[in-house]
Amino acid sequence: MKLKALSHYDGDMDTRFGDCILLYDSNTLIVYDCGHTKHSETIKSFLQSTPSVSQIHIVISHNDSDHTDGVIDLLDYLNDNNYNTSVYSSLYLKHTKEVMELLDDDRRTKSATKEHILENFDNIAEIIEKAEDYSFTIVDATVDTTVASAKIVGPTEEEFVAVVAQAIKDDTVTQIEGETVMNAASIQLKSTLTDEKVVLLCGDASPSYLHDLDSYDIIQLPHHGQLDDAKAIFQELGDSAYRKTFLISDNTGSAGNSGGSVKLKSYMQEEYYTAALNTQDGVIELPDDVSSHIGIQTQRRTYYGDLGSI
Repeated sequence: MKLKALSHYDGDMDTRFGDCILLYDSNTLIVYDCGHTKHSETIKSFLQSTPSVSQIHIVISHNDSDHTDGVIDLLDYLNDNNYNTSVYSSLYLKHTKEVMELLDDDRRTKSATKEHILENFDNIAEIIEKAEDYSFTIVDATVDTTVASAKIVGPTEEEFVAVVAQAIKDDTVTQIEGETVMNAASIQLKSTLTDEKVVLLCGDASPSYLHDLDSYDIIQLPHHGQLDDAKAIFQELGDSAYRKTFLISDNTGSAGNSGGSVKLKSYMQEEYYTAALNTQDGVIELPDDVSSHIGIQTQRRTYYGDLGSI
């Protein structure tokens, strides 16, 4: 597969364009999140210029609007143009029994629990309803689920059921390692690129929910490059972090309180890590010899330091 992380940032400090990462080959397109209609418009252009692609797989990492706001527009287009489309998400209602067991509250009914799930995961509920209306294939994105040649690698069922239970239980915004419970159990996708490099896409996932990090060559730093999340990943990797390629999807123009990579850029430079590929600098395209179907100049890796001199 080839990878494109879309960028519409262009210095806009107000609009939250969010994430949209494409994995594709000559016949298949995987869309990992679509946080704005700007992204869905770019995908439409891509499909119009690549008529051989007929199989579309859409993976929704989690409920946040900056990962979902362009999905409905994209589904409308795919239906109108008769694409064979599958949608992958954590289908929380299918796990209501497990959530209720974890809540352990005899006063709570099954119907009330389902209502709470739909309230807390409203964007995903809307997407699934639309996909059902169009008779698209809907897949529960559990671990080891295949997505074309890619594979879901997290979160585990225990992790996302715990997140759902926590979201229902608490009226206040509960956090796991500084991430909201909604973010923590973002769906993680593993794919092997055409140059045999293995990439991990992880949305806004909490670092403790990311497993076997050293098995990846390329790692998306979660939550648009939020500094504390990245530090936890670097610490887990140890010295091998200096040999990894890191990818940041930061189309937010925001600071550290809602993701955003401003602080992380400085930190990586100070610590002599290889500069992360960042959508604030344009479309990320991997392998970096891929010719672009999307009429935006793509970036190349730069380095903050020569590790051999440290």
